[in-house]
This record gives sequence, structure tokens and C-alpha cells, in this order.
Amino acid sequence: MIPTSTARSMDPMESPADETRSQRASYDVAVVGGGVAGLSAALTLVGAGLSACVLERTDYSSWRPGETLSPVVSAELRRLLGPESWQSETEGFLVSHGLEATWGTEQPHHHSFLTNPYGSGWHVERRHLDALLARHAQARRVPLWQRSCVTHLERQARGWRVRANTPQGPLELRCKALVDATGRSAQVARHQGVRRLGWDALCSVSALVDRPPGHQEQQLVVEATPLGWWYAAPLPRGRLILSLLSDVDVLQRHGALSPVGWGALFSSTRLASRVGTLEAVTRLHVRRCETSRLEHAAGTDWVAVGDAAAMWDPLSSSGILKGLRTGREAARALCAALGGDGGALEHYARQQAEEFTRYLSARQAHYGLERRWVEEDFWRRRLETMDLLHVIGATPPSRI
Repeated sequence: MIPTSTARSMDPMESPADETRSQRASYDVAVVGGGVAGLSAALTLVGAGLSACVLERTDYSSWRPGETLSPVVSAELRRLLGPESWQSETEGFLVSHGLEATWGTEQPHHHSFLTNPYGSGWHVERRHLDALLARHAQARRVPLWQRSCVTHLERQARGWRVRANTPQGPLELRCKALVDATGRSAQVARHQGVRRLGWDALCSVSALVDRPPGHQEQQLVVEATPLGWWYAAPLPRGRLILSLLSDVDVLQRHGALSPVGWGALFSSTRLASRVGTLEAVTRLHVRRCETSRLEHAAGTDWVAVGDAAAMWDPLSSSGILKGLRTGREAARALCAALGGDGGALEHYARQQAEEFTRYLSARQAHYGLERRWVEEDFWRRRLETMDLLHVIGATPPSRI
């Protein structure tokens, strides 16, 4: 059973009025999770003529990790929202000129977006990007229940019955299919007994700070260190995100989960001299971001998207892109399945497994470029030869 939670009160304008009065409704597809992947699926579904609704546990106000959008992500968003809509929404974003990485050598490598055919990239706050997509979904008359939690899933002869707690009271939905967009928890898939397979114990420890006076860089900066790797990225409204990524046990051993320990580690990096003097960090955001995937990304009348289907190392810088694309591809598979194509969801799941195998190969190659600290736990684990069965996901290191 999917766990319940107590929903908070909210403005009735934040939920679809007709449905909240009756608290019963039917749709072709219910999307559980209103992040980038779930909203991409919902927008694609309604664009194809199906009815869809979204259940989201937050109200998009809580902090989520900052994101640097590559030019190809901008192209995907233009495709999803329309060129004019996307262009009008970028006013509050910060232009990204490219990235710099000190990796495998003492000399930094530069990659500029200035000559990219898709244009520049962007630095955004993730919660604002999610809220932007939510507004577009609501503008296209996609019912969106915020601050709501699924409490019960039940298979019916034709589809599903879904119960949820909402700020307006209990809600009951009938739908033909479900989209699992619940992130790492993969609540719908786990309800179906699908296991999650894990390859590492990567974790990010981040601080949000005010950009020091004179700090004008508008690029993502990555730096490998003995304990793992750091990144710094500017955010809109004069903010800066600084993150250390390493395995949980390494972070614990070196005190990186406390502001004092984290600050001491940061001060020893080259980034520290680039960023300049910071105010004392008093709060850290800790997030698990291990490489993992579901054994199966789809089943009878359900499909998983984004991080629910698979989590990729942040080093890939593909989280948003993967969310947008899997949402779109899953929606197309559902359209085909509901139209009578019995193999559409199985084909989607197979595609996701193959894509994950390609990602694992690229991940190993990229980490293999850094050999300055091969005796350190973090790097040694990533440089060890991977068994072929691990690569194809048949026998991963752990089950989460």
C-alpha cells in the first residue's frame, strides 16, 4: 500500500474547481507526480487528444536542486510548450554560456554554448521550472491537484481506481492507465512489486548562498577532488549553488554532512578561490542521487518516467532532458497501448533498459578519465572493472 500523508490547506484556485466539488472523476490517464517528467507526459497526452490529470504532493514552493539547462533542453522545452510560450518564460532565467571542468588533469577544460545551433543554455531554479510547466498544464485544462497524496491503488476490470488525500478532502479517480512520476520512490511501480536496482551510493550535499560581490561567472564549473567532485552554478536572483557529490560513507567519514565539515572541504578546492569569500554556511541540502533503475519501466496499464524509471548520475547533466523525453515517450506508448497496440508498453520498457545500458557505459568512461586518486574509495569504486552482468542490469550490486 502506498503510504498516506496529511494534506495541508490551500487556495481552491490551485485545484480544478469542477472535480474538487464532486471529488470523483474519470480520465484516460492519471499521472502520479507533477515534476518535469510527469508534466511532460500529461502535456503530451492532452496534445494527443487523451484526458489526463496530475496528482502532485507539493505546491512547488519547497527548494529543489538548481539546474543548468543545456541548449538541447531548451529545444525540448520549446517543442513541448511552443516557441513563443517558452521564449516568454525565460525572462526570469539566467543565461548559461557553457561549462568548465577540471577533470583528469590540473588544467580545466572549457565547453562553450555560444556556437551551439540551439542557442544558449540557462541556469534555473528547479522548483520554478516545475511550476512553469504546471501553469502550462493548467492552461491546457489539465486538472492538477497539488499538496495531495495517493493513498490507495486498485486494479479494476478496465484500468484503475485511485484514492488520494487532497486539501479539499478525499478524492477518487477512475482511469485506464497510470504514469508513475514519483521520482526515486517509484511508488506506483513498487506497488506492483517491481524492484529497484542500484549501482552506487552517490549523494549530493549542497549549499545555497548569495553570490559574493564581483562574482559574475555564468557557467557551470565542475572540479574533481580526492573525495569526489564539486560543482558550482549561478542561479537567478543573485544566488549560487555549491554541491559536493560522493558516496554516503565517504561523506560521513570526512564530516561533509555538517556545515563546518562541508565548509572546510570546500575551502580546500580551487572553486573556493574562484567563488570568493562566502558567508558562513548554516544549512545544507542532502539528496541521494545514486545510479539506479527499475527492473521494468512499464507493466500492464502503467508506465514509469523520469527518476522513477531510472536515476542517472548528476555528472551526466541529463536529469531534466531525461525527464522531458521519457515523459513524451511514455505518453506516446500509452496512446498506442490504449489504441490497441499490445506491445507498446513492453517496447517502451525495453527502450529504457537499453538507454540505461548506454548510460552506464558512458558513465564508466567519463569516470575513467580521472586517475589522479585511484586509491581513494570514491574513485576506486568507479574504476573497478564492471562485470558484464552489472552492465546489462541482470545482477546489479544492490537492490534498493
